[in-house]
Order: sequence, then structure tokens, then C-alpha cells
Amino acid sequence: MNNSEDNTFFINDVDDNLERDIVVPLIKQIEEQAKLRDGRIDLWVNSFGGYTHLCFQIVSLMELAKRNNIKVRTMVNSVAYSSGSMIACAGSPGERYIDRNAEHLLHLGMTGSIETTVQQVERNYAQKNGHFKRILDHYRKYADVPDLETHLSDDSYFLNATKCIKYKLADKTLDKFELLP
Repeated sequence: MNNSEDNTFFINDVDDNLERDIVVPLIKQIEEQAKLRDGRIDLWVNSFGGYTHLCFQIVSLMELAKRNNIKVRTMVNSVAYSSGSMIACAGSPGERYIDRNAEHLLHLGMTGSIETTVQQVERNYAQKNGHFKRILDHYRKYADVPDLETHLSDDSYFLNATKCIKYKLADKTLDKFELLP
């Protein structure tokens, strides 16, 4: 959901609706905010996760905004699971907020395929390993979670707000958030 009249976006399930409801308005807002001296985009994340290809599309746009000197603030009110966590932790350093009672879920996600030949098995195995490596690389870039690979291989690594801040998935609790900087 997007409040298209301004720079505030609400990220819930990372599904096909996100592309229509968020991606295009976010691109337009990046263009507008880049014209301002103090550009800012706010992403409120309350998500159980979803498709990683759309998650990486949003993260790519967040990086585009940051390269254009736009502050990208992320706020987690309740849950940032899976793709939601990946979006939330990719905000501008110092501008990633989490409610004291909120949590992240980090995991490698899941992939699926149907193979009918040995060659297809090998190709899909390589693709899946690449997918998992990309998720690990993402968390290594934006956070500092000890024993990351071990925890993510378990598939249900929940972190409360205190640990999210300690492991640099978030920077501050929401009680330190100000609507207008």
C-alpha cells in the first residue's frame, strides 16, 4: 500500500501486488525526492515476507535512492519476516527503526523446481545455491549477525528488537523516531 501523495510507503506481504502498489510509485518518488536537498523516503514494514525477486527489486530501488542522497528510513512496528526483514535492514544506516515488541525472522527461504533430467537437476541445484548465497550476502552487507550461516540453515531464526539492534538489523527503537527530522 502506498500513500502516493507523499514519500511514505507501507510494505506488507511481498507479493505480486507489491509490484503494482509500491514499485512504480516508489520509482516516481525517488525521482521527486532526488530533486530535494533533504530527500527522504519512509518504508513502514509489517510483513510476513514473500517473493525474494520482488524483495531484491525493492532493495535495489532503496540503493538507488541512497546513491541519490535520499535518506531511506525503515520502521518495523510488529514483524519483519523473511523478505520483510531483508527490506527493513537495507535502510539508511542510523535510520532503521524497530518497535520494542517487534521482531525479525531471518532464513534462507525456500525454492522449488521439478526436474526430469540429470542436467536439469544440476542447473537447478546451482541456481538454488546461488539464491541462498545471495540471501547470506545480503545479511552480511546490511547486518552483523554472528554465526549467520548456521542460524539461517535452521530456517526459523527469530530475533527480538534488542537483538536486531545488537546485530545491526536495526539502529534504534521506534520511541526514538520522529515523523519530521
